[in-house]
Amino acid sequence: MGSDISFTNLLITFIQAQDVAITDLFEKNATTPGLANPQSLKLLPLRVSHLCKRSALLQKGNALAAMGKQEEARASYELIFPLLENEPRCARVDWERHSLHINVGNTHSRDGNFDLADEQYKTAEQLGNDHLTIEGGSKVDGNGMLIGAKRARAFALKKAGREAEGKAILKEVIEAQIKANAEAEQKKKDDEAAATAAAEKAAEEAAAAAAAETPEISE
Repeated sequence: MGSDISFTNLLITFIQAQDVAITDLFEKNATTPGLANPQSLKLLPLRVSHLCKRSALLQKGNALAAMGKQEEARASYELIFPLLENEPRCARVDWERHSLHINVGNTHSRDGNFDLADEQYKTAEQLGNDHLTIEGGSKVDGNGMLIGAKRARAFALKKAGREAEGKAILKEVIEAQIKANAEAEQKKKDDEAAATAAAEKAAEEAAAAAAAETPEISE
């Protein structure tokens, strides 16, 4: 699984090399439609247009789904998949793929077709498993995707009248979320401890170096 080397970071570096100021009035991340830096729009219009189109289709699908127009919502979501074909396998884009499969699955669930919904949830779940099993994947994101897919399946089962199955899966989701939260908190503590230790070591080394460079004063 390739690393997520942001094209935006490369773009920012290029802009800075051209001595173009990037003010706080604009979002540096060009994946935010309407807030993209104007220099981004000039330098990468096709790339930015794809990002904006994906977001627009997603929001259109969400609006249609909220209005109860599940088939039209599904059609809007499915128009995004071709725009993702050439995107890298990385956490950021896989989350976008994941949310699309969940959303498509939810439209089937609302239409009363659990089997078609579950096909989408399984695909979303596999994206998470990939991050857990393929070198270079993100364990945190992989676990998050698994939890999200299972949660969607649980609610779809309840809607399909299979409440006992849904409750069992929801119990797994809650336990997995508690575990993930605990791991994240422990990692945060470990990182903070490592940073503190590194800072203390650096301070000690700097003090030792300064002492070594200080000339002795003879009496």
